[in-house]
Amino acid sequence: MGVRSCILLRPPLHDPAPMAPFDANTLALVTAVVNGFMALVWLVMVRSFRIAPAAGRLLSAAYFLFIPSLLCLPCQRWWPIAFGLWPQSLCSLAGFALMSLGVRRLMRLRQRWGDVAFITGAAAVLMLNGAAAGPSLPPLVLATALLSLLCARDIWSGGRALQPAWLTALLTLPFLLTGLLLLARTASLWWLPGAEGFLMQGSANKATLAWLYLLMTLMIALGLVSIVVMRLIARIHYMTLRDPLTDALNRRAFSAELQTLQAQVERGQTHSLVMLDVDHFKRINDRLGHAAGDAALLHLVAVLQANMRELDRLGRLGGEEFCLLLPHTALDDASRVAQRMCEALRKQSLQWQGAPLDLTASFGVVACQPGDPQGDSTLALADWLVYRAKSAGRDRICVADPDLALGRMVTPA
Repeated sequence: MGVRSCILLRPPLHDPAPMAPFDANTLALVTAVVNGFMALVWLVMVRSFRIAPAAGRLLSAAYFLFIPSLLCLPCQRWWPIAFGLWPQSLCSLAGFALMSLGVRRLMRLRQRWGDVAFITGAAAVLMLNGAAAGPSLPPLVLATALLSLLCARDIWSGGRALQPAWLTALLTLPFLLTGLLLLARTASLWWLPGAEGFLMQGSANKATLAWLYLLMTLMIALGLVSIVVMRLIARIHYMTLRDPLTDALNRRAFSAELQTLQAQVERGQTHSLVMLDVDHFKRINDRLGHAAGDAALLHLVAVLQANMRELDRLGRLGGEEFCLLLPHTALDDASRVAQRMCEALRKQSLQWQGAPLDLTASFGVVACQPGDPQGDSTLALADWLVYRAKSAGRDRICVADPDLALGRMVTPA
């Protein structure tokens, strides 16, 4: 009996079909989704969390305006050909203009919007002038390039004072690269024969540009959100150093400033300190309520700040007691500052519920002394001088003698 062998023949293995690379239209759709997501993110930050409301509204509107220009080519079968592409081009231009203004507000810059309006208006006029023959791409691309470079300049200008230079440069880089990329594209549209608009299907070069545009969009979105996060961190840090009612330095922050000045005193520099206490403050709270007391403290701080230099530091030590640090100020000059504040407070009454509320304070003035690294002895002496001013009738200034043994009284004018 023969042995019958059976050979199983497997069908030849075929390599799986390679995945089609992303074309420019697909990447445009992805970029549109990213822009839509960022528009919602900024809207939520404005509506729910009240974070950078003015800048957030501008940036949210900008991201929404970017979407039509990204969808017009992938979805052109649903877009009437008779309409042309210039409406989407205008949306893109308006989006870049709003983003420029949003970045400017986000960085808290004082520049006006005239440069943004001029660039946007000139580009819109040139585009609409050629609308009958289709959108004129060179003005659009050039304008968006200039607006991107404006954003880079504003982030660099506004960020250097708030954060390290390397971090500011990193946040500026996406806008700078976008501006340079669009400038290069403008040059190709003007001087290369047969050049077409980017983000169009059927060209590897256009797909590469689409990848770059998507990457720049992601980097810009991340950078803008990072700026907001850093603003929140800076705000939280600021609030930990400030009195919540008056915005003066709290006791901990004031002590740190005083220790810094005391360290400079050890090296021969001259600083002074003015302590003050509101007269009869308890009567205000008992007779008119705590709301009147809060208004009185705010009025006091406003009067003091109007008579301070930018380098001076005002701190609230507790209740109605405040202290003013006067760097590089001799004792006699500090006495004149305290006298000016005392007179200003006496002359400027607080208007409370339609009636004037007179406020006065008692002041103690002392020079920062060496051998007191924490400033405790200096503060104790200033407090004693305030007590002496109150004992002598209030609404006056008591200045320490150079030998620190006694205080000389300065009566009100």
